[in-house]
Amino acid sequence: MTLGDVLPALQQGAIDGAVAGTVIYSAMHYVDAAKYVTNIGQPVIFGYAAVSKKWYDALPADLQQVIDKDAATAMTQVNPQTVEIDANADKRWVDGGGELIDLPADEQASMLKTLSSVAEDVSKTKPAVSAAYQIVAAAAQRTK
Repeated sequence: MTLGDVLPALQQGAIDGAVAGTVIYSAMHYVDAAKYVTNIGQPVIFGYAAVSKKWYDALPADLQQVIDKDAATAMTQVNPQTVEIDANADKRWVDGGGELIDLPADEQASMLKTLSSVAEDVSKTKPAVSAAYQIVAAAAQRTK
């Protein structure tokens, strides 16, 4: 379902919830249809920056290392801005009449445990998606 379809679906009762963040919800005025957002702290499953593999593989090893190092640096530099953007979106949600709900710690931990295998489980049914997931998961492990 596209983001443009979510708001009318909420308004018409076709769906009773969606998973996204207040950055999306605030910008698209979802508060007009749904007052409550439960902060689940779910990390983005597929958020990434990419370069052409053909181009990257054609680079000498020293330039590949420069790309890798600069990409890691850029990611670190973006993190504080991301936190600020999220905080501002939460504020806009509340200022617009919405409410933010946090789960109790035990329910939050249980939910994250359940969600932790979703990407791998879902991607298993499609080899191309599974391969893409494995690449992203391996990259995430390398940058922890």
